[in-house]
Amino acid sequence: MLTQIHIKNFTIIETLELDLHAGMTVLTGETGAGKSILIDAIELAFGKRANANVVRQGEKRADISIFFDIQNAPALQNYLETNDLNNDSHECMVRRTIDREGRSKSYINGIPTSLQPLREIAEGLVNIHGQHEFQKLLKRDEQLELLDGFAKNDALLQELSELTKK
Repeated sequence: MLTQIHIKNFTIIETLELDLHAGMTVLTGETGAGKSILIDAIELAFGKRANANVVRQGEKRADISIFFDIQNAPALQNYLETNDLNNDSHECMVRRTIDREGRSKSYINGIPTSLQPLREIAEGLVNIHGQHEFQKLLKRDEQLELLDGFAKNDALLQELSELTKK
C-alpha cells in the first residue's frame, strides 16, 4: 500500500510531502492544479525516462521518494530479499534523483540500483490508469494479451515463438 510521497524540486513543485492512509485516495482539482505532475513523478520514480526538464527552475536536482507498506506483499518481500534490496522492515522506499544534466540515480531501500529493478517492483506496487485507457480493451491484441496473462501462458507462448522461428 502506498503510504507516503515526497517530492522536491520537480517541475513546479518546490516541496511536497503527502501521507496516504488505507482506503481509496482520490486526486481532484481544476485544470493546471498539478494532478498530472504528481502522477508523472510516480512514473519517474519507477523508471520512466527522465530528462533535465523535470528539475525545478534554479535548482540542481529533483528528488522523488515513494514509500510503501509491503507487509501484505510476500512476492515483493521475496524479490527484495533475493536481490539484496531488503531493509528488514515491512516498508519499501523507492527513490530517484534527476540532476540538471538529465542524469539520474535510483535507489530501493537506500541501496543504489539500476532502473530495471524499479520497473520490476513497480508491477507489484502501482497501477496507473489514464482517463481513456479502458478503450484499449476494445482492441483484439490487448484482449489476447490479457487472456494469455491471466492463463499464465508465458512458457507456452515462448515455446510457440521458438517453433515459429524454425
